[in-house]
Parts: sequence; C-alpha cells; structure tokens
Amino acid sequence: MEEKVFIDCAGRRLCATHRVCGASSRMLVIMAHGGPGGDKRGPLGLFDVLAGKLEEELGLSSLRFDFIGYGESDGTPLDMTIRSRAEELGCVVEWARDQGYGKLALVAESLGASVALKAERPEIDVLVFLWPAVVLSDTDLKAYLSSERQAELADRGYLLEGSIPVCAEFVRECRDEDLVPALGRIHAPTLIVHGDADQCVPVAQAKMAYERIQAPKKLVVVPGGGHSLGHLTERARVLEATLDWLKTHLL
Repeated sequence: MEEKVFIDCAGRRLCATHRVCGASSRMLVIMAHGGPGGDKRGPLGLFDVLAGKLEEELGLSSLRFDFIGYGESDGTPLDMTIRSRAEELGCVVEWARDQGYGKLALVAESLGASVALKAERPEIDVLVFLWPAVVLSDTDLKAYLSSERQAELADRGYLLEGSIPVCAEFVRECRDEDLVPALGRIHAPTLIVHGDADQCVPVAQAKMAYERIQAPKKLVVVPGGGHSLGHLTERARVLEATLDWLKTHLL
C-alpha cells in the first residue's frame, strides 16, 4: 500500500511517498534524490522501481521524498543548500523513528550522497551510495566556479542551471564544503555503485570513498556506465546490487 505523507521540517512540509509492506515490518528504506533538480521518483524513475522490488522481493517498506523546493514539497529551488538538505534528511529520519521503524537504510544518489555525508545520521543502519558526489568542486558543479559564472552570480544574485535557480550559498558549498572526513566516520555497511564513464561525478570519487570507509563495504563499478546508469542493463545491475546489499545487511 502506498500513501502520500507530509513531514514537517521547521514549519515547511516535505512530501513523501510511503510504501507500507505489512503492519509488522519495522524496517524502512529511505531514498534521497540528487540535484540541482530531481524529485522523489529518482533518476529516470529508479526509486519508483526500487520501491516495488523492495516490497515484492524483500518485503521491505520504503519512503521516497522530495527535498524542499522540488517535487511536491514546499519552498523553491533557491532554498536548496547542502546544509538545508542535511537538516531535511534529519527530519525524515526522525519521522521514521516516530513511526516505529527500528532499522533504517538509506539509498542516496549523487548529491543525495553528499547530503548523507553532511548529515551524519547515526540512526541509519545501512547505506547505499549511487554515483556519490563527495568532492563537489571536482564534479560538473565546478562550472559554477568559473569567472563567467561568478560574474553572473554577482550580477543576478543566483545562477541558473538550465531553468533551475541555484543560490549563492550552494555555489559557495560547491567550492568549500569538505565531506571527505565524514567517510572515515561511517559505521554502517556501505555499498557504492558507480559507472566508470561518468562525466558528472568521476568514478575516482567512488574509489576514494571506498578506500576511506572503515565499515563493511562493497564497490561496484559498471564498465562504460555514465551518470545515473540509465541503460536497461546498467539499471538492472544497480537494482540487483542494491537488493542484495539490503538483503544481507538490513534483513
């Protein structure tokens, strides 16, 4: 059964889809989308498909949600920063605990993984990082730091990512935020999946993250895979690796 829920976060509402699998299930898989842009469906509908497979194959409940400013949540894209999203993820984790979920997994893609590293929520028992952005200044977001884009930012007060406005604080975070130390503090078993032809987030970031994480871990590198691993065979690999990891470490 799926239900739409609204989670309070400092007076604003996060819209989420809660897929409940059996009244007795006390385990929940939370899914965090990337950005700028994105929504609770995940890239190319990945999270919608994953929610169905979690129920059908593992009997697991799930929650996929929109960060503030995106999808059906309150706010505008100009509200988006790594810091604010970390707070929003914290509100989702607290909501899950209030609902009685005793074990939590987080599946976070791209910038969603950055947010997870910023949030450092010890309540999360299992992690899945999909094409994680760890060093933002070495991703496609580094374009924000060029002299031309900085001049645009000074003139307008924000940048445009296509039609999506990006605030000055997020641009500063892309330059200054250091998420690497958080990798060494991860206690949860962590799966990392990344394509080795990713032009947005270099696969070297996944390899660096894998080396620094001290908890039980696994790295799956998909040959020829780009960002979001959207081809059918690549998507099947993502789903298989994710389901196997959750079956082993959450169930």
